[in-house]
Amino acid sequence: MKYIIKNIKSFIRTEKIIFILILICIIASSFIINFSYGLYQNYHVIKEEEESDLYSFEITFNNDLNGDYASKGVLKNTLMSFSDSLNDSIDMYFVMPYSDEINVDDYGNMIVRFCIKDGNIAPCELFKKNMQKNGTLMSGEYFSEEQEKNGENVALAFVEDSTGTLKDNGTLSFQGKEYKVIGTQRMHSLIVPFESLNSDTPINDLLFNFVKPLTRSQYDEIKEKISDAFGELAVIPELDIPESENYYLYNTIIIISVLIALLSAINFAVLYKYILSKRTKSLSVFRICGCTKFKALGMFLSECMIITIPVFALTSLCYDKFILPALAVHFEYIESAYSMKLYLIIFAIYVLSSLIVLGIMIYFSFLRKTIKESWGGI
Repeated sequence: MKYIIKNIKSFIRTEKIIFILILICIIASSFIINFSYGLYQNYHVIKEEEESDLYSFEITFNNDLNGDYASKGVLKNTLMSFSDSLNDSIDMYFVMPYSDEINVDDYGNMIVRFCIKDGNIAPCELFKKNMQKNGTLMSGEYFSEEQEKNGENVALAFVEDSTGTLKDNGTLSFQGKEYKVIGTQRMHSLIVPFESLNSDTPINDLLFNFVKPLTRSQYDEIKEKISDAFGELAVIPELDIPESENYYLYNTIIIISVLIALLSAINFAVLYKYILSKRTKSLSVFRICGCTKFKALGMFLSECMIITIPVFALTSLCYDKFILPALAVHFEYIESAYSMKLYLIIFAIYVLSSLIVLGIMIYFSFLRKTIKESWGGI
């Protein structure tokens, strides 16, 4: 230990600039690792809080049935113009068309649910599974891929009693077409394929249900396309969704922070390699006198740790007491991310990582050589 302390004092006295650079590397690593963790946790909390309830939203249409109104044909073209990524993220379109031909007392309001897959109208699997799970599909089968895609004149009719008995002969007529009832259900509405509706059918409501929380870019695309197609007819709610650019900024800062911390650790190893390169002859003398490679490795690593541990710990303390309160002004949840246990874990990870990097560098740069090679080939 006395020799290790002596080496450190000699190093500080003879290589002041290198010593200062090593201190900067350790301080930078400590600050950046602590800051990166807090930044990530702050980002995670914001994302969870602001996205957690935004799985669906509804657009209504102020229709004038004697003038302008949102039609099924225009709606279909608009939805088909959405990007593939947007349509893939929507697992259910809920559409409520208007028809004065439907007997509300017998069938309730007509509704339509569907998806868009590979540029085609497809059955809503989510709705189908929910009907089966909740026991609301009383008899028959839900629409098939072909029936939904081709807009066949089939329907799921509403029944009140548990027997699933139809109130008519299994058919119903509207929009000049005869619909075959292929099943009964207890959802208090008549359900038909979207494509079976006439193009001029008025649409009162449109609801989107998303697989994952709605993002700002998805909302902006929907708002732009719907507004272009329907203008003031469409009532689009203003949603408070965080900008995707903010997430990108967070991710970028985190990546940069990790890279800087990694570079700081590498710089430490490079600087210490320079110090060891000036002590190769001393190392050769130790080895001639019986010092094993592992003892020499332990000695050099001890020197590094004696410098690293107190500097890293002191920097973490300053970060917690002085820097963190200032950061909390701009990052609302960053302070709650830390605890004594967390600081100890970060400290242990850094020390272990440094030992591994330095150990590999020292062994392959110096200890793997023979005594003759270390001495300079004499």
